[in-house]
Amino acid sequence: MFETLRKRARKTYMWRAILSLVGIIIILAATKGAVFGLVTGLGGMDITASPETYEGKAVVLDVDYFVWDYVEHTTTTVYDSGSRSTSTKGDSYIAFQSINNDADGYSTWYFYSVYMGKSKTDMLSKKIDETWEYMNDESGTVAQPEPVKAIGTWTKMESDMERYYTNTLNDMGIEESDYDKIYFYTLDTGKLGGVDAWLFWVLMAGVVLLLIWFVASVIGCFQKTYEKEIHKYLQKNTAYSIGEIEGDFTTAHRIGKDVWVGRKWTIYMSGAAAKIIQNHDLVWGYYFRRTGKNSVSQMQLYTADKKSIYINLSEELTKEALRYYGEEQPQMIIGYDSELERMYQKSFQAFLDLKYNPAMKEAPDGTFLKI
Repeated sequence: MFETLRKRARKTYMWRAILSLVGIIIILAATKGAVFGLVTGLGGMDITASPETYEGKAVVLDVDYFVWDYVEHTTTTVYDSGSRSTSTKGDSYIAFQSINNDADGYSTWYFYSVYMGKSKTDMLSKKIDETWEYMNDESGTVAQPEPVKAIGTWTKMESDMERYYTNTLNDMGIEESDYDKIYFYTLDTGKLGGVDAWLFWVLMAGVVLLLIWFVASVIGCFQKTYEKEIHKYLQKNTAYSIGEIEGDFTTAHRIGKDVWVGRKWTIYMSGAAAKIIQNHDLVWGYYFRRTGKNSVSQMQLYTADKKSIYINLSEELTKEALRYYGEEQPQMIIGYDSELERMYQKSFQAFLDLKYNPAMKEAPDGTFLKI
């Protein structure tokens, strides 16, 4: 018995592992593997490297100085009535890093663009003020602004953005030189792996969950969790032994791949766990189907203590199982109608008097079974 259940449980775990691995691969492919770039680049982007090196990649950069917000990004919504509304998404900023050349005794400034969402506007306005205050300080008493950690995609500027960017730099008197390097790239913090940053992090959370599921499934292949419910049942019902259950299982009617209807017990797989039902506790069974978005196809069983047991089965397999119950469990009502439902809900004792109580009076321990 346990060997059969182990094989079914292991197959379930293997399918879970495969599906979780496929899910991880799909997400990583959809986000262009950006998470790997972030992990390897946690130490920060090398701003002195050729800017083409990082083009299209997810990077981490501690932005030292913000000097100007040169483009406001807006979204316009046109309604059916013809009216429009415009909202601000964020701004593009001119920023730079100052890299000391100790051997030559001077610093090189590397200019680039950074896009930040609207929620950062107030904070970055203060950063711009801090930058100019620091740069104009002649006393040496103004502290250097704290860097802002930015995570995004290093993106080559489109022509319009490049024009606004260049014009703003020219207005500020900044030109390409040995001391000023101008990159026509934007660190776009609104995009990661080709998707919106918020969606990227949601997907990465999904990857973590799938990875946990994958590991748990692989571990499950080598554990005996499928036995747990049966052992718990035996602990509560000490009059029975594992040998009796195994004997009943050997002669049980197998329904599909995951249900075994024995004379005394029904054992079925629920996911990777084996469940056990004591048959003489059953009072009612029927097929239930619901179509639509949350469709189900189930064999629904009910016990004398009014517990419900739902086993996912096709209509054909449910009819097969119910036929065996009808032949071997005289205490059970087989089939559904609304009057039975009303009686079960409103007059449960009357419901039991239909078949269960008379059968139990004749054979209270289930010996009505013909062996």
